[in-house]
Amino acid sequence: MNALNTNCAGIVRRDFIQLGVGGVLGLGMSDLVRLRADAARASGKASPDQVNCILVWLDGGPTHYEMFDPKPDAPSDVRGKFKPIPTNVPGVSFCETMPKLGKTLDKMAVIRSICHKDPNHGGGNHYMMTGSPTPVPVNCGSSVSFHPS
Repeated sequence: MNALNTNCAGIVRRDFIQLGVGGVLGLGMSDLVRLRADAARASGKASPDQVNCILVWLDGGPTHYEMFDPKPDAPSDVRGKFKPIPTNVPGVSFCETMPKLGKTLDKMAVIRSICHKDPNHGGGNHYMMTGSPTPVPVNCGSSVSFHPS
């Protein structure tokens, strides 16, 4: 699906088939990953390349200080409206709306600060997720001049 060639006419059949095939392959991959994890657990050994990562990406969601990094001593216009609660890691607190997540903090890592040199959030997000700069023009004028029509 080429984002530069889309229009308001809706989704074309080829894109619909690509999405369907991708969904079916994605469903099959979950079984493959589960089988690999079961085999590693049964053997009692896990190789260093078998690392699981669940990324919680809250694009447009609540701010980090309202969820994972409450600041109770900050001024009222900076801190979130929820109270901090202790987690099972000493000295770390989460928002009061996430008590179950706070009980499992010893099994995860929370990254509270990330920076990038891209001046816009979309390009910075792409760089953080892929390790490479955004491959498409992000400026409106660049997009218009890049369009094939």
